[in-house]
Amino acid sequence: MSSDWILAMDSLASGGVIDFDAPAYLLDQPARYVGHPPLEKLPNEISLLPEGTKMKEQPKQDGFHHPDEGMVQTPAWKKWTFGALLTAIVGGTIGAILFKKGKIKLPKNIKMPDMTKLKNTMKNFAQTTWTYIKKPFVWIGSKFKKKP
Repeated sequence: MSSDWILAMDSLASGGVIDFDAPAYLLDQPARYVGHPPLEKLPNEISLLPEGTKMKEQPKQDGFHHPDEGMVQTPAWKKWTFGALLTAIVGGTIGAILFKKGKIKLPKNIKMPDMTKLKNTMKNFAQTTWTYIKKPFVWIGSKFKKKP
C-alpha cells in the first residue's frame, strides 16, 4: 500500500484541518498525535447542523415513478384516428403519384369541375366575410366621430 495518502492525512491533522489521525483510524491503530480525542469516542455521524437538529428520513420509493401506471396514456380513439388519417395521407399520396405517371386512368364520364366558378364563389365568400368582420368596427368608429 502506498504511503502517500498517509502523509497527506498527517499533514491535514498537523495543520488542524482534521481533528484526529485519519490513517490510524482507517488502519485501526492508536492515534499518533497527543491531545487528539481517542478514536473510540468519535461520533458515528459528523454533521455540520446545529446540535439537536433532526433531518427527515430519506424516501424509500421514488415519488414520481408509478410502475403500475404508464407515463402517457393515449386513448384508443386517438390512436385509431391518427392511424386512419396517416393511412389516408399515404394512400392519397401514392394514388396522386400513380395518377401523375399515368398508371391510373380516370373513366371518361367523370368531368373536372369548372375552376372559374370556384374562383368567383371564393371571392364572393371572402368579401362577405370581410363585410361581417368589418361591420362592428365601423359602428364603434362612428360613435367616436365628431358630429357637426
